Amino acid sequence: MMTKALMDSVKQIEDKIGKDWINQVSEIRTTEELKKQAEEWGVGLSDELADEALRLLSSDPAGEMSEDELAAIAGGAKGIII
Repeated sequence: MMTKALMDSVKQIEDKIGKDWINQVSEIRTTEELKKQAEEWGVGLSDELADEALRLLSSDPAGEMSEDELAAIAGGAKGIII
């Protein structure tokens, strides 16, 4: 599951470039590459957030978020998801 801080960063990216971002990061394999790409989109990621994101991206070969994660990003969840 994704932390609220990472969900906030994903939301910022989606607001800037749309939901296609997941396809653009599918080949990224290091936290440095992920941080560089996020920076190009105007979103800063800490080492911890980049590491968390990379683990999540690597753990699901389809690159899909769970229903809970999607609902939280879309504003359908209340409270903090950790």
